[in-house]
Amino acid sequence: MGPFRSVIAELKKVIFESLKAIEDAIVSAFPGVASLLTGAITAVLIARGLGPFGMGQYALTISISSFVVLLSDMGIGQTAIRYASRAASQGDVEGQFAVLRWTFRLRMLFVLGLSLIVFILAPTIAGTIWHDSSLTPILRLSLLIGIFTTFANVPRIYALSVRRFRMNTIIQVAQALISFAGILLVAFFALWHVELVIIVSVIASCVGALAFIAVTPKAAFFKFGTSWRSIHFKLRGALTPPAIKGGEISADSSSIGSFARFNFLDQMISAVALNAAVWLMGIFLVKNQIGVYNAATYVAVPISVLVTGVTTALWPRVAATATHKENKDLLHTAVQLTILAVVGGLLYAVFAPLLMPFVFGVGYASGIPIAQLLCLGWCVWLLATPFFLVGYNFGVVRISWLINLGMLIIIIAVNIWLLPIIGPLAAASAWVIGTIFIATGNGVFVWRKMKSVAKQEVAAD
Repeated sequence: MGPFRSVIAELKKVIFESLKAIEDAIVSAFPGVASLLTGAITAVLIARGLGPFGMGQYALTISISSFVVLLSDMGIGQTAIRYASRAASQGDVEGQFAVLRWTFRLRMLFVLGLSLIVFILAPTIAGTIWHDSSLTPILRLSLLIGIFTTFANVPRIYALSVRRFRMNTIIQVAQALISFAGILLVAFFALWHVELVIIVSVIASCVGALAFIAVTPKAAFFKFGTSWRSIHFKLRGALTPPAIKGGEISADSSSIGSFARFNFLDQMISAVALNAAVWLMGIFLVKNQIGVYNAATYVAVPISVLVTGVTTALWPRVAATATHKENKDLLHTAVQLTILAVVGGLLYAVFAPLLMPFVFGVGYASGIPIAQLLCLGWCVWLLATPFFLVGYNFGVVRISWLINLGMLIIIIAVNIWLLPIIGPLAAASAWVIGTIFIATGNGVFVWRKMKSVAKQEVAAD
C-alpha cells in the first residue's frame, strides 16, 4: 500500500498546486462544451435532415473552408500567442500590440488571397474532382466562414495572451448559441438544404467576429497617431515580424521571425493532413459513406474539445517558462493531469460510439467502429499534448514539420491503399496510425533534449 499511497498523495499535490491551470483548462474548454451540447443536437438534426448523402456534401464543403482557415493561419496564431504572451508577462504592452497588429495584417492578407484562389477553382474542385458540380456555389459561399473566423482570430489571441479566458469563452458560447438557433429554425420549418446550413454558419461566424472585435482594444488592429506615409510604409513591410524586448525563452528557442517561418511550414502540412482523408474520400467513395464518416467525427468532438482546452490553458504558460527546471516541472505536472483525462477519454471511446444508430439513425450504424478509432486517435493526441507544447521551448519547431510530413504521408498512403477496400474505416485507421507517429516523434525529441540539458547542467556543476 505504501507505493500506491505515495502515488495518490503526489496526484493530490499536483492537482492542488495546479488548480488555476485546471480552472483555465475548464474555462477554455467551456466554449467547446457549449458547442458540444448545442452541436450534438445540431449534428443529429443535420444528419437526420440531410441524410447520409447531404451529410457527405456538407462535409466536403466545410472541409474546404476549414482548410482555408488553417492554411491562412500559416503558423501565425501559435507564434502570436507565444510572443504576445511573453511580451505581456514582461509588461511590454507596445510589443504585445505590435505582435497582434502583425498577426492581423498577415492573416487577412493570406485568407483573402486563399479565398480568391478557391473561389476561382471551385468549379474544378466540385465538378472535376468530386463529381458534383452542384457544390460550386455552396463551396464559394462557405469561404465567408473562413474570412469572418480570421477576423475573430486577433481578439482571441489578445484574450489568451493576457489570460482572459472567460472573455474568450463568453463570446464563443454566444457564437455557438447563434448557430444553434439558426439550425433550430431550419429544422422547425423543415428547410433542409446544404446551402441553408452553410448560411447559418456564415451568419454565426460573422456575429462572433463582430462581438470579438467590439471588446478588443483597437490598438491590436491599428496603430493610431501615425501619418499616412508611415502607415503606407508599414503596409509595405507587413511581412516583417516586430521586434520585442528581451532575449529568447531558452537557448533552443527560435527568434520570432524564424519561429514564424518554421511554424508556417508546419501548419501548412498539418492543414493538409487534417483534411486529406475527406478529400480522398471525395474521390474514391460515394457521398453516403462520407456522410457516415462525418457523423462519426461528431462523436469524437468531446475529446477534441478537451484537447483544445488543455492546449489553450498550457500554451501561455509554456511561453512564459524561462529555465530548464520550469519546463521540466511544467511537463511533469501536465502529463500527470493529462493521463487522468485520457483514462476518461478511453472509456468514452469504447462506449459512446455504440449510440450512433440510436442518435443519428440506423443509416449511420456502420460508423460505430469508425467513431471508436477516431476517439482513440484523439486520446493519443491528448496524451501527447504536453510534449507538443513544451517541445517548442526546446526548438521542436525546426523539425515538427518533418514529423507532420510523416503523418501526412501515412494518411495519404493508408487511404489510397485501403479506401477502395474497407471504405471510411481506412481514414479512421490512418488517423490513429498518424497520431501515434507524431506523438512518438515529439515525445522522443523532448526526452532527448531534456536529457541532454540535464547532462550539461551536471557537467557545469
